[in-house]
Amino acid sequence: QAHKMDLPSWVTPDVMTQMKQLKDFGFEFLFGIHRRVEKARLQGGVLLDHIRKNLTKAANASAHQQLKLLVYSAHDTTLVALQMALDVYNKIQAPYASCHLFELYQEDDGNFSVEMFFRNESGKEPFPLTIPGCQQICPLQRFLELTDPVVPQDWEQECQVASSMNDTGLFVGLAVCGSILLLLIILLLTVLFRIQSQPPGYRHVSNEGEEQA
Repeated sequence: QAHKMDLPSWVTPDVMTQMKQLKDFGFEFLFGIHRRVEKARLQGGVLLDHIRKNLTKAANASAHQQLKLLVYSAHDTTLVALQMALDVYNKIQAPYASCHLFELYQEDDGNFSVEMFFRNESGKEPFPLTIPGCQQICPLQRFLELTDPVVPQDWEQECQVASSMNDTGLFVGLAVCGSILLLLIILLLTVLFRIQSQPPGYRHVSNEGEEQA
């Protein structure tokens, strides 16, 4: 529909509405609703961490930051994950060419502030976004404090990605299990060999009858 292509006959306006509702709910469920902060640390918080570092570096005069504009190209899922981490997601799937903007300003008193905007419609100006707990013009330090909970400190550890130590333990465990399995196979082969090595027709006869006679 977005590309002006012909739709199948079963795609009625009601079907499109229902599909859109399900899609919007799917985005919200994927990145929010349950354990939003915990999921944000592993999803949108990673990108937010890079953005925070760039803002902090730009506000640091000693860093000699020459860049004036940084642009990230991403999918709608990445944008929604970022907005969910910031807790500013509007629960609607981001349309084509959407853009989340961060603007850094230095105030007259020398302090820095952050403003956010969301451009999701070509014919209108970007909508201002306000992070919960601050104003639309948010002091940089306050912005960093509010976003700290959704930024991972150790992404691999929080994702429970196996470390080198855990890998070593895994290899040792596999080696021990392999050794035990090898011993069992050797024992089984030994028993089978002894059974097959007995003379044909050999049968153990009890002497119980002789003792009774």
